[in-house]
Amino acid sequence: MLIRRCIVLMISAALAASVAGEAGAQEGYEGLICRGVEESGRLYIGQPGFGPHLVSLFVTGPNPLSATHTLDEHMAWANDSLHSYVADGTGALVIWAHPSAAQAADILALDGLAGIEVNYAGDGLSREALWDELLTACADEGRPFLWGYGADDTHSYERANLSWFAARLPEVSERVLKTALRAGGFYASNGPVIDDIQVSDGAISLALGQEADVLWLRAGQHLPPEPDAEVTVSTEPGAGHCLRHDRAVRRAQLSLADAGVSPAELKFVRAVVRTEPTQVAQTQPFRVSADGAIDNPYPPAGEWVRGQTHNHTDAGPGDRTRVAAYRLAYQAFGQLASFSTDYSYWETPHQWLPEDGTPRIEAVAPDRVRQGEAVEAAISGVNLAPGAEVLIAGRPAPTEAADAGLRISVPGDLPPGIHDLTVTNPDGFRDTLAQGFTVRSRPTAQEPDASSVGWRHWTMADGLSWDQCICIECSGDEAWVGTIRGVSRWDGEAWQALLGVPGRAAYGIARGPDGELWFATGGGIAQPGPDGAWVGHAVGQPEKLLRVSSIERWGRLAFDADGQLWVGHRWNGGLGVRRTDGTWERLTTTAGGIPSNAPSAPACDAGGTLWLGFTSGLYRLLGGEWRPVALPEELEGCRFVIALEPAPDGGMWAAVTGAAGTGGVARFDADGGVAAAFTPESSPLPSTRIRDILVTSAGEVWFASDLGLATLAPDGTWRGVTSLTSGLGCNIVLDLAEDASGRIWCATARGVSRFDPGA
Repeated sequence: MLIRRCIVLMISAALAASVAGEAGAQEGYEGLICRGVEESGRLYIGQPGFGPHLVSLFVTGPNPLSATHTLDEHMAWANDSLHSYVADGTGALVIWAHPSAAQAADILALDGLAGIEVNYAGDGLSREALWDELLTACADEGRPFLWGYGADDTHSYERANLSWFAARLPEVSERVLKTALRAGGFYASNGPVIDDIQVSDGAISLALGQEADVLWLRAGQHLPPEPDAEVTVSTEPGAGHCLRHDRAVRRAQLSLADAGVSPAELKFVRAVVRTEPTQVAQTQPFRVSADGAIDNPYPPAGEWVRGQTHNHTDAGPGDRTRVAAYRLAYQAFGQLASFSTDYSYWETPHQWLPEDGTPRIEAVAPDRVRQGEAVEAAISGVNLAPGAEVLIAGRPAPTEAADAGLRISVPGDLPPGIHDLTVTNPDGFRDTLAQGFTVRSRPTAQEPDASSVGWRHWTMADGLSWDQCICIECSGDEAWVGTIRGVSRWDGEAWQALLGVPGRAAYGIARGPDGELWFATGGGIAQPGPDGAWVGHAVGQPEKLLRVSSIERWGRLAFDADGQLWVGHRWNGGLGVRRTDGTWERLTTTAGGIPSNAPSAPACDAGGTLWLGFTSGLYRLLGGEWRPVALPEELEGCRFVIALEPAPDGGMWAAVTGAAGTGGVARFDADGGVAAAFTPESSPLPSTRIRDILVTSAGEVWFASDLGLATLAPDGTWRGVTSLTSGLGCNIVLDLAEDASGRIWCATARGVSRFDPGA
């Protein structure tokens, strides 16, 4: 490892001497470094999201808190300049993916968007009306335009080159490409080519790469998507109207003096170049001021560079081979700026190649200090160049090169908090380890227990199969943790990785009446066998649903009082039940009478009643019928049930959420009535999205979230637990368990933490 890092360091020094924007070193690839993330507000498939899908280009990596952030909070994170790997003083470009007409108001309400996808997977006209509506609103409100982008989104780099952009770049570099995509210096197309765009003397001129029709549109005009729809030359707004229609031309021009509409009424002008009814290129809008001045977003000269802003390699965790093939495939189409925008989902994560030469922070040690401490720390990673600048919480830390990366002096006056750590190389490329450095609070009268006593934390360096942990369960003093890439078992002394997990990931663990453990994996339901091999089970019966929903994608599990195993599907695939005779049955709305095909959390209360949470509400199974459970008034709109936990007295705890920024927990009595309700506004709950609930043998209730933990003692006393005030290794906690010794285990986004109350 030391030899490899020394070699990387030498390579980094050479890269530091190069100019910003040179192509990466991937063999055979001559294009630009173009990567991003598609965010939907989920860490993994099956969690509640924040609604739309947002594509973030040039971002250093996923937003670690997107699964708990509101849309506005996520936008603020993405537009932070330190979260862009191109260090040009601006953040990511955030694009609203595959928008619908019904989302117009939401799109306009979201500050910081760069634009929307208008030419999508080859369908160039389906969003014409929506785009005109948005552009007209932007013009009326005097705000920046929402540009129109071209994207494939086919989840295939063989079925590609369907929709693309061509950006005019005075210099071919990542920095200039980013400027063009932010400023509107590009057009979107699914075929036709534009060779030149100029504005002069109150006229807009186009030179085309082929003979085509050119339709000039003003604010309020748009082309209908139907290929046989008529188009009328008119100054009036409406579908199928255009100011001018130039037929079968290689050059076209619109002079504002000949438009027949006053500049104030025009608001903006744009052109659609059409070679076939559905083959179009769409320019960005040219804003027209009241005095007739035309705002031209295009540089007067430069090279047209093609790419597209949204498609996926669908590579699994740790797989860097597909992004290299992806780039070469797009290069073969003549695209040298095609973005790989894999998900914030852990299943198909953000892609990065060491050959790009951009820095990548792997770790910082130590990664936490107590407030007021000034320490030396080592940053390890790839492509960390001599002369790099390091920021913690946006503040510079003195830096020098070291054998394995960089060595920094952490200032002693950093404020308490969980901070970003940023490395910017001399060539203008950067990486940010989001939430990578913690400054722990000093103990105070309000928080006297700010201590690591009783805590331990483990990561891959300690034997875990992967750091992104989803679920955890205990059997005696053993702990079993499911991660996005395998299962690991703590035998009391060390972690052991279990090989051959079906589908690699594990999303839920349940312990049966006989003590055996059952896992919901990426490839069905499975059990670890005594010989180390996994025994797989398929719920089956796919004919009850559409194919896309019938795959074996299961989540949380629970046993009922009769020993039947219930498991919810993570993608609208119904409810799986393993009967006591060992047979499986898939229940759906049409074949089983369940209230919804999207169950999210099963649980059995102390009295033997089965409770079932859905993405659309909470139910109990009584007398063979599913009876809805009314939520408390303050949580009435929070229909997604994330987790259920039985209370000792026969009641049930439920974590529920609605739109991003709403949610909390409710406690129900044995009859289904509301006994209590808590939200972050009414209690110390850390977040509106509680990921799991645990009632301990001592009667404490633990709540897990992306912002740390909270505990509720039997006497009603609350306590917050975060990495600022304890030895919790990561504040993003997805699951909780208690072992036979009363120790609390936490599955986190960066390993496993354990707390021993008796320490």
